Amino acid sequence: MTNSAPNNVTLAGVTKTYGPRTVLNDISATIEAGETVALIGPSGGGKSTMLRCINGLATFDKGHIEVGEHRLAPSSLPDEIHEVRKLFGMIFQDFQLFPHFTALENVIEAPMQVRGMTATAAKERAMALLKRVGLEERANYFPKELSGGQKQRVAIARALAMEPRGLLCDEITSALDPELKSEVLDVLLDLKAEGLTLIMVTHEIHFARRAADRVLLLADGRIAESGRPEKVLDAPETERAKRFLKTVMA
Repeated sequence: MTNSAPNNVTLAGVTKTYGPRTVLNDISATIEAGETVALIGPSGGGKSTMLRCINGLATFDKGHIEVGEHRLAPSSLPDEIHEVRKLFGMIFQDFQLFPHFTALENVIEAPMQVRGMTATAAKERAMALLKRVGLEERANYFPKELSGGQKQRVAIARALAMEPRGLLCDEITSALDPELKSEVLDVLLDLKAEGLTLIMVTHEIHFARRAADRVLLLADGRIAESGRPEKVLDAPETERAKRFLKTVMA
């Protein structure tokens, strides 16, 4: 049990290394309940690793992470990680849908297997979620029959089926063309309006500006800048942040 607010995510001195390379270097930050935070920065700066550490998909070497009432540390046990994953769902760039399941079956699988929901209850909730992301009519389609944007919206519905307090989104629009990106980003804006906590690794600077309450710019394993989008994107203070933003906003 932690002293963190019920829905907050707090990283305290988190350090992660891969061999001789330090990917996260003494990272400390708090994401408050209902906040939308965009993680931006150069490739290899630690953004995706930070998400994976929050979700327990990657271990770390020093520090701790509080996710709601649970704490992750380098010595965390599987049961503790499992509890964290109930609180924050994770959505990936490559969708990770089960190819042999329909959209509906992808959404009902975890509630039935993990939460013990009946098939009837899980299906009812899944259909409501597919409707929420605009895919009610595609419930019986297999992933190979869906566009990339539709697959990503199924992935969002699947994550929401576990009734999380927030979502961790790892570059979920990077593989999509502009029109399909818009479909997915509109769903995220709706979830933000409903008060869900969103922590998003993104290269969509315009979306970070429009939707994020706060931007964290990670570079070289450290948080180079943190603040409101207009502050970080328009008036960065560090040379490292200025160099990165000059590249992506040119």
